[in-house]
Amino acid sequence: IADLVISQAVLQLVDDPPGIYREMDRWLKPDGIVSHQIDFKSYNVTKEWNGHWACSDRLWHTLTSKRRGQPNREPHSTHLCILTSLGYRIACDHRVVSASHLSRSQLAPRFAHLSDIDLTTSGAFIQAQKPGQPQA
Repeated sequence: IADLVISQAVLQLVDDPPGIYREMDRWLKPDGIVSHQIDFKSYNVTKEWNGHWACSDRLWHTLTSKRRGQPNREPHSTHLCILTSLGYRIACDHRVVSASHLSRSQLAPRFAHLSDIDLTTSGAFIQAQKPGQPQA
């Protein structure tokens, strides 16, 4: 059991972010801290840093199938949602903001729901605290 779980530029590459977060939750003591640096860019697969959100799943697979270590394309809000659904309190959410040159009409249907915050968040440093044990 750990007091702290740290990841550095890893969570954007995992195939099952909710599963990885649940596994980290199992490792962490009550009141423990997670600290994650996450990159939301396309890894130069597309011209725009966030152009991967304009690609259909099929096109993205075609573009990346022969490349190792490609982003899972989950946006900033997904990571916050997973943490809060596990009961974590967000202690720090420092976003790296980059201009987006994508119009909403260019987004793939899967990403049409993205907020302006997601569309301009190219990276984030997120720290959160696991809930403590219930008081008796």
